[in-house]
Amino acid sequence: MIPLQNITELLDTTLRTREIKDASVALNGLQVENDGNVTKVALAVDGTQKTIDDAIAAGADLLILHHGIYWCGLRPMTGWFKKKIQTCLQHNLAVYGAHLPLDLHPQLGNNAGIARELGLTDSTPEVDYHGTLIGVAGYFDGTVAQLKEKFARITGSTITGYVQNGNAPAGRVAVCSGGAGDVIYQMHDKGYTTYLTGEENHWVVNAAQDMGVNILFAGHYATETFGVKALGKLLEERYGLPTVFIDNPTGM
Repeated sequence: MIPLQNITELLDTTLRTREIKDASVALNGLQVENDGNVTKVALAVDGTQKTIDDAIAAGADLLILHHGIYWCGLRPMTGWFKKKIQTCLQHNLAVYGAHLPLDLHPQLGNNAGIARELGLTDSTPEVDYHGTLIGVAGYFDGTVAQLKEKFARITGSTITGYVQNGNAPAGRVAVCSGGAGDVIYQMHDKGYTTYLTGEENHWVVNAAQDMGVNILFAGHYATETFGVKALGKLLEERYGLPTVFIDNPTGM
């Protein structure tokens, strides 16, 4: 049994949740408090009702999310939203959210995890997402086709997008998880030939074709499981807490 305060202080400090600018709906940090103790941690990408129910069924008293339970924005505590909050309170489930602070963390983040699993070398934060360096870039030793195959393997996804020449060397590759397709023009301006991201976007593919940039989409969900899983390992190692990953993919 570990005090909830100890865990939240570790996460806040490690992820710099108070320093990193983010959307107001992210509400990074502790979102729902429990009775003050944690015996098991659940980790998930999205704070849906099903995720909350699954975390409770797994015996967790802390749920750590990438997209927290206030992603819907400010709204009355009625209907389906009331049910989500009420479920957490009735079952003593604390909830913690970490959005951009987790995306960009140099070891635990989604993009760092993808880069590491792909085997990118000389990886550094280089992709600017609305004023914050979130995505990374590094070298892939292989062809674009080989990179696509490996991206599919590490995410468990069918990869979509546009490839100009699969036999060409991948070279320096940029990675930014989730819904970061709209920074496609930055890829061309910075000289990257290949960009890996999450959520597929119609106009982004057109832009990639116009500029001759390979773009590979693995899905918003699939590219953002890496960070919360890394937080689970951190808590296992630091506190010896049992953890469970709640897998509720959207297929997008």
